[in-house]
Amino acid sequence: MLKPLCLTLLCTTLTPLLVQAASYDCTQASIAAEIAVCANPGLNRLDEDLAATYRSLLHQLPRRQAERLRQDQRSWLTARDRCGADVRCLRARYQERLARLNQY
Repeated sequence: MLKPLCLTLLCTTLTPLLVQAASYDCTQASIAAEIAVCANPGLNRLDEDLAATYRSLLHQLPRRQAERLRQDQRSWLTARDRCGADVRCLRARYQERLARLNQY
C-alpha cells in the first residue's frame, strides 16, 4: 500500500516540471516535433536555449531586424516541424538555428 502511494506522489510532484520543461507547454504539444522535444531531455534543453537566445535578440534588435527575425523563426519552425519525431533531424535543426541566431 505504501509503495503505490509513494509512486503516485512522486509522479504528481515531477509532472509539473516535465510539462513546463520546453519553451512551450508540453501538455498542449500536438505535432510530432513538439511531442518529441518534450520527450527528449537533450532536445528539451536545445529548445530552451534557442527560446532564450531568440527572446534576447528580439529585445536587442531594431524593429525592422526584429521583424525579420520573427519571419525567419516562423520559417525555421516550419522546417523543424518537417522533421516529425526524428530526433536526429530535430537536433540538427536546433543546432543550425542556434548557430544562426548566434551570428546576429
